[in-house]
Amino acid sequence: MVRIAPTPSGYLHAGNAANFAANALLAEREGLDLLLRIDDLDRARFRPEYLQDVFDVLAWLKIAPTIGPKDPVDFERNWSQERRMPLYVAALESLRTRAPAQVFACPCSRAQLAEEGHAFACPDARIPLDREGVAWRIDTRKTELHERMPDFVIRKKNGRPSYQLACTVDDRHFGITACARGEDLRDSTAAQALLSDLLGYPPLRERVRFLHHPLLLNKGEKLSKRQGATGVREWGVSREEIFAIAREWITTP
Repeated sequence: MVRIAPTPSGYLHAGNAANFAANALLAEREGLDLLLRIDDLDRARFRPEYLQDVFDVLAWLKIAPTIGPKDPVDFERNWSQERRMPLYVAALESLRTRAPAQVFACPCSRAQLAEEGHAFACPDARIPLDREGVAWRIDTRKTELHERMPDFVIRKKNGRPSYQLACTVDDRHFGITACARGEDLRDSTAAQALLSDLLGYPPLRERVRFLHHPLLLNKGEKLSKRQGATGVREWGVSREEIFAIAREWITTP
């Protein structure tokens, strides 16, 4: 199975559309089902209009996933990640039990972590995981990932699972076997591979064939929903151009 996994935190841009097309082409080429999985755990940035935009862009691209929600109402009723919260909670408890030496509590704020000279002693501080206002992180100091994604979060301070945790659990839950992702997500893939091992899943890269493709740029800058990237239908490209880009991505060695 191949997945399309947008986050409804802004209007989709042409790069998102090209990624949709790449995964649709990948599924068609390999004779696999195409899953629409919408990652909506970040409810602070979730908006109904962004959710609707996912379905509008899929319709514009003429992509019809074989598995997943058919519209926003179906999504909210049956496919939201909120419905899979027990799976994420169980995974967090499993990590707590299986990897006590690598799961640690951290009360530090983003500002503190970014502060020059801040003494980050949390991995060795043995702060109780049940303490209020702490995030759970994975100690990556003994891994190659540490320089690029040090001690990533698996549970946020509000008790909700992080993207890395939920994505790892979802890929296992849905039986994903192939996925096209942006080049900028290589470290994310590595983090999910580490989590997969710690959870006792079969090795991620033996289960899922990841194809990391280039990013579409606008005047040399990465397109970003957070930076107000223009919606795909106002970006001045056709469906045919989007698919041409996607086809090149999945055929380039």
